[in-house]
Amino acid sequence: MNDDAPVLLIDDDNAVRRTFRRILEHAGLRVLEANNGKVGLSLCREQQPSVVLLDLRMPEMDGLEVLSSLVLEHPETPVIVVSGQGTMTDAVEALRRGAWDFVSKPLPDKEILVHVARRGMERSALLRQNRAYGESLRDTNQRLSAALSELRSDEQGARQLQFQLLPEDGLRLGPLTCERRLFPSQQLSGDFLDYFALNDRYAGLYLADVAGHGTASALVTAILTTLVAKYREALRSRGDETILHPQQFLKGLDLDLRSLSIPKHVTLFYAVIDLDLGHIVYGNAGAFPFPYLSNGTETIELECPGRPLNLPGRAGFGGGEARLSPGGRLLLVSDGVLELPPKQTHKQRREQLCQLLAHAHGMDDLIAALDLNEGTALRDDVALLFLQREETHD
Repeated sequence: MNDDAPVLLIDDDNAVRRTFRRILEHAGLRVLEANNGKVGLSLCREQQPSVVLLDLRMPEMDGLEVLSSLVLEHPETPVIVVSGQGTMTDAVEALRRGAWDFVSKPLPDKEILVHVARRGMERSALLRQNRAYGESLRDTNQRLSAALSELRSDEQGARQLQFQLLPEDGLRLGPLTCERRLFPSQQLSGDFLDYFALNDRYAGLYLADVAGHGTASALVTAILTTLVAKYREALRSRGDETILHPQQFLKGLDLDLRSLSIPKHVTLFYAVIDLDLGHIVYGNAGAFPFPYLSNGTETIELECPGRPLNLPGRAGFGGGEARLSPGGRLLLVSDGVLELPPKQTHKQRREQLCQLLAHAHGMDDLIAALDLNEGTALRDDVALLFLQREETHD
C-alpha cells in the first residue's frame, strides 16, 4: 500500500460505477472497479487500495459479507458503505462490522463522494504511518534490549576486569601495610587506585578519579593502569627513573593522555615512598580532598593544589615532601567521600576525616565510621587508600 494507491469501487450497478469513477477521477484520484464482491476481494488483495467504496445489495455475495471479509483481511483499509437500498438497520450493522462511514445514494452532492474518499485515504495513510511507527518502535526496542543485554554483559566483564586490576588488599610493601576499598556509584567506577614496589627501596602509589561514571570512565582507568605499567617497566628494563619523580611522572602521563585524544580529564595524586626512611615525595594533578597524614600526635592535610591531567592550561602540578614515621598512617580518598551522608560542608567532612585517621587502626575502622558498605547508595564513586608504617621496636 502506498500514497498513490487507488480507490476501489465495489458495486453491481454499471451506471453507478461509471458515475462514481468520473467524479473521483475528475478529482485526481485513481479508481479500480469490481462488479461483485468476489472480484472486489480479489482486487483488494492484489492492488491494496487506499479506500473501498462498497455497495450493500449485490448478487452472489452480500455487501455485509464482503465488508466482514475486508475488515478481517485488510484492517488498515477504510471501507465506506455507499448504498441506495440500505435501511438505518443496515447502516448500524455496517458500522458495527467495521465500516468507517455510511453514505446513502443518490448523492445529494458529488463533492460528498470526493470528500469521504479523501478522508478515507487520509485515514488509511495515518494507519499505515502508525503501523510503520509501531514496527519501527518494536524493532528499536528489540535492538535496544539486545544492546542493553550486551552492555550489561560488557559492564559485568569490565567490572570484573577493573577489580582484577586493583592491587591486593592488605598488601605488604616492606614496612608498609596497604589497604584499599572501591565503592562504585554505578556498575563501574571512574575512581581507581594502586600501590606497588618500584624496586627494593621505593614504592609508588596513586589514587585517580576520571571525570564521569560508567563504562567510558572505567575504560580510562584501565588505560591509566597500562600507562603506569609502562613507566614501571621503563625503570626496570632501562633504568628510566621518571616514575621515581612525581612531577616528571605527571607530565609524562599528561602527554600520554593527550596523545590518545581521550575526551576526559583525570585528577590524580601520586607519591613515592622511601621504604627505609619513610620519606614521601608526591605530586598532585587536581586531586581533592588532599591526602591526610598522621604521625601520632599530629594529623595534617598534604595541601598541594594542581591542574588535572588532560586539561588545557598552563598551570602546573602540585607537589611536596613529607615523612611517614614508624606507626604513621596515610589516607587518600576520592571526592565522592565529600558527598556521603549526613550532609556536611567540605570543611566539616575534611575535619572529620582528620579525626578518623588520628584514631583509626585500619581500613575497617574508617569504613565503619563512614557507614560505607556494598549496599550504600552513592551519588559519586568512593575510593579509599590507607597506608600504615609498622612501628619499630628497639
